[in-house]
Amino acid sequence: MKKVLKYIVILCICAGIIYYKEPIATYLYTNFVFKKEIVVPEVTSYHKDYAFSYVQETKDFYPKNKEEILNIIYTILNAGWDSFSFYCSDDYDCGNDVNAIARDAELLSNINNFVHPYNTYETISISINNFNKITIHVTHQYTTSDITEIDRKINEIYKELITDSMSDYDKIKKIHDYIIRQTVYDTKKELDPQNPNAYKYKSNMAYGPLLAGKALCGGYTDAMALFLEKMNIPNYRISSENHIWNLVYINGAWKHLDLTWDDPITSTGESILTHKFFLIDTTTLRNLDREQHNFNEKVYLETK
Repeated sequence: MKKVLKYIVILCICAGIIYYKEPIATYLYTNFVFKKEIVVPEVTSYHKDYAFSYVQETKDFYPKNKEEILNIIYTILNAGWDSFSFYCSDDYDCGNDVNAIARDAELLSNINNFVHPYNTYETISISINNFNKITIHVTHQYTTSDITEIDRKINEIYKELITDSMSDYDKIKKIHDYIIRQTVYDTKKELDPQNPNAYKYKSNMAYGPLLAGKALCGGYTDAMALFLEKMNIPNYRISSENHIWNLVYINGAWKHLDLTWDDPITSTGESILTHKFFLIDTTTLRNLDREQHNFNEKVYLETK
């Protein structure tokens, strides 16, 4: 009789395991094989420690909604990490949101604008598995060699042009004028971006204006942003569909600063330096140009 009961119990256990095999396997895999552990690396020295309205740094890597995922992406980029994995909360089915974010190049580019130029991505990939583990891989735009050369040049220029007695306004104007005087717009790259020789000046990066004398709007903007960071002046890059410039916090207000448009292209090739787009408010910017500076006010909230 005892043997019969023993076999019945064993059969019931086996039947239960077979019937509930999927939830049991999931429980064992999640809690013992695939633990939701998060490893947080050290941040780089280019990390920004001031806050913005659209995205903020976070220490919570178990997001419960889309906004929290965006904050994590910003945190990853702002910290300069090459890769990072995190998990959605158990009660948040985040797959659709993650996939939508991964496909939204404009959204990711906007987040990229809030980080230090050296931490910006060249490429970014976002994936999610069946256990709500999200992994982000980042290839950075600036190489170690680029950074070394650019920093050397920035320190040289700063030592030559800037003194502690100067106001922030005067410091920014001095650097603004220097970059424009030393740089010409890289028209050839803009007109023929597929030409292999179009990339030799790295004119879309700070390398172009500071070391090659050539720039597109991205190069002007990154170069200015690096000097603003050195001056400890809050700033970020702001962009429209096909243009980018600086937004700067000075004297208690956020102002637009566009070196590209202060270095206009002329039909005669004459070099011109203007200050039309130098530390102006949003109303003035719109009066000067609405087409190329038509930015998303829901993202760049400091412009209001």
